[in-house]
Amino acid sequence: MKVIVYLLGFGHIAICSCLILYTRGSVAALKGWFRTYPLRYLSTIPAVFGFLFLVSASSTTHPWIFRIIALLAFCEAAVAFANPKKIYSRMVDWYVGNVSDQTNRLFGIIGIIFGTVILTWI
Repeated sequence: MKVIVYLLGFGHIAICSCLILYTRGSVAALKGWFRTYPLRYLSTIPAVFGFLFLVSASSTTHPWIFRIIALLAFCEAAVAFANPKKIYSRMVDWYVGNVSDQTNRLFGIIGIIFGTVILTWI
């Protein structure tokens, strides 16, 4: 199970590093995903991450935090799948259209810190 925690931590650091270094390219790729694939298919991504966090929670020093993160990921997947009143679509449109490069870099820095924290809880 620790291998999953390592993969989650290093994967999160890698993805957020790309968001910092290649901000416009990362946002363009994300925009392309949301244009190409239906939101119902993309909602499986947070569900998979939630499952991985839930499975790996027992091998960490703070399993309750991993379970809370898993619950939040499952909630995000449910909202993305159902998309009530197009709220998730509007949030995605706001993110890919209105958020500045500096804000995306800030999200990347926060993500790198989160990935590092995941690795310290093994």
